[in-house]
Amino acid sequence: MKATMLVMALILCTAGLRAQEIDSTALLFDNSYVHEFNITFYYPDWEDTLKYWYEHGEEYIPARVEYAGIVFDSVGVRYKGNSSYNMSRNTPKKPLKFAFDEYRSKQECYDVEKLNFSNATKDPTFLREKICYDMIGTRMHAPRAAFAAIKVDGELLGLYTMVEQVDKKFLARHFSDNSFNLYKAGDNGASLEYRGTASSGYLEEYELKTNESADDWTRFIEMVHVLNTAPDAEFRDQVGAWIEFESAVQLLAFNMVMSNFDSYTGSGRNFYVYDEENGGQFTFIPWDINEGFGSYPNNWNVFTQDVLSISNLARRPLNRRILADDVLRARYLRAIASLVEGPAHEDSVAVQIARWQPMLDPWVQADQNKLYTYQQFLDNMDTDVMVGPGMPVPGLTRFSRTRNADLRTQLLNYAAMSAGTTPESPALTAWNYPNPVTRGTSIACTLPAAGDVTLVIFDALGRELRRSDLGAQSPGLYETQIAGSELGTGVHFYQVLVTTASGAIERTAGKFTVLR
Repeated sequence: MKATMLVMALILCTAGLRAQEIDSTALLFDNSYVHEFNITFYYPDWEDTLKYWYEHGEEYIPARVEYAGIVFDSVGVRYKGNSSYNMSRNTPKKPLKFAFDEYRSKQECYDVEKLNFSNATKDPTFLREKICYDMIGTRMHAPRAAFAAIKVDGELLGLYTMVEQVDKKFLARHFSDNSFNLYKAGDNGASLEYRGTASSGYLEEYELKTNESADDWTRFIEMVHVLNTAPDAEFRDQVGAWIEFESAVQLLAFNMVMSNFDSYTGSGRNFYVYDEENGGQFTFIPWDINEGFGSYPNNWNVFTQDVLSISNLARRPLNRRILADDVLRARYLRAIASLVEGPAHEDSVAVQIARWQPMLDPWVQADQNKLYTYQQFLDNMDTDVMVGPGMPVPGLTRFSRTRNADLRTQLLNYAAMSAGTTPESPALTAWNYPNPVTRGTSIACTLPAAGDVTLVIFDALGRELRRSDLGAQSPGLYETQIAGSELGTGVHFYQVLVTTASGAIERTAGKFTVLR
């Protein structure tokens, strides 16, 4: 009997541990359906009340929110946004923010305290923000996004994109310690220029989002000082002790690939930086990327902007100094190449459209408050659409095809210019996209030096399926196409081998899945 009870106790204990390991936030950001929230406001004139408090300090008002059969009482609700609010201010469908813990301490929705709901301003497709967050989330710490229908008293207010809040909950999911300072770029932009030793010099550009009562800006100011003043020869060592370069490089690369210019690269807005004191470094986190795919031109050429020749570098020390450093510039260019031939590839974008558009279609038709027509929703998947006087928004796939073609040309030119001169660059890198494979895939590689290239493909049992001798190739980007019909269904592995002039063989490998 005692033995049986002991076994049962162990089973229950193990089950409890497994339950604790479940990330309930994953349920909230499940991508397989449109999430539904129903709001019941305590004020009959809730629209006027929300508007008043948005314009007088962005204060919340209480409401009851029902989600997945659970009723959350006294949830804080308010309007949010800057341009997204102003562009929709004369419509019922404004961007929203929920604070589940605003009036009830520790109240959470699936382990989340706050949620943001974007109203697809300047995006007839409803897809820009979701695709962009998914894309950059493969490269760095980034908020998650899903689709949500907001109802008020059971009537549809509209279809929204639900975005995870960057707060202590978010930090706990991504860092070993979430107790340190989190900073956010202000609405007027933040340049990361040095403004002196007093915190007052930074308050117009940044907001301290955690530890506000301590209000200690010491490490932030020192980081900015080192960023701006470190000698070129010691830049990587000195600044690398303060800034986690990978997040900075990936963010700058993403901004360029997606022409996301309402960002540090362009306006200076829409990024967080977290001072993870245990590691001693500041890590960049993207935010508000709903104007990706070139919908925020603001005098930038969203199709042909040069990735190195950037007009505002004098006011962007992070960007300027990374591009001035041989090693970091090479990492930046590789990050661009990896995005272009990976999640930003035009085929990848087409796959995402094919996945999401049918799911959203009935909701878009039902959304009587949407900012654009149903026909514009359909057209803007590929065709440019005017969203206001002199405000064209590129079609998603047209943007991807055009921008990626220009970026490939730029990368080949820069690789040819710098061949053999980039220190610490890896011997060889390779990737393929799309993955999974249906019709075909492109296997691409960066060659830091000339060599004879061979591509070998194996099945899951290690049997060689195909060997292609691709001949002598120059330094730079190289890619070859593989038709899905050439391969069987399942997981496949590939090796890229390069024989250099000295006879040495360098290799790299990857894998992909073929579907039917």
